Amino acid sequence: MNFFSTIAPKSALVLIISVFSAISVSALTPVTVENQVTVSPEPVRSVVYDLVTVRLTDKSVLLDWNTVSEFNNSHFEVERSADRSNFKTVAVVLDGFETNGTGKRYAFKEDISVVKNNVAAYYRLKQIDIFGNITYSEVVKVQKALIAE
Repeated sequence: MNFFSTIAPKSALVLIISVFSAISVSALTPVTVENQVTVSPEPVRSVVYDLVTVRLTDKSVLLDWNTVSEFNNSHFEVERSADRSNFKTVAVVLDGFETNGTGKRYAFKEDISVVKNNVAAYYRLKQIDIFGNITYSEVVKVQKALIAE
């Protein structure tokens, strides 16, 4: 039995897995445990918002948002609610337009028929990073004024 033929392939496999695991962690912080240095993940906000707004036009509801910075952002889901509690995904937004080099501008538009007279609609953004972590934006409200017929 050859020592190198049975041990070397397993050692190489462990090394490859260890290197891959270290690279796939989004933010690394060294931690000392009993004179050994290990690496542990540190929470990082994937997206920093500048502004989230919603407004009505004659025919549409427009939701706009800007990011100041993005790190490992995958995409956004636009969610809507009639009661501010039960949100449903109404759109997926994959990418925005570059702004000043670090952030982006995004927009979503849907038909105004989703907003009934004098009934509010609430929107929020569900941001998903490349690792599957989820964060939510603030909730914004839009309301169509009661129109006498």
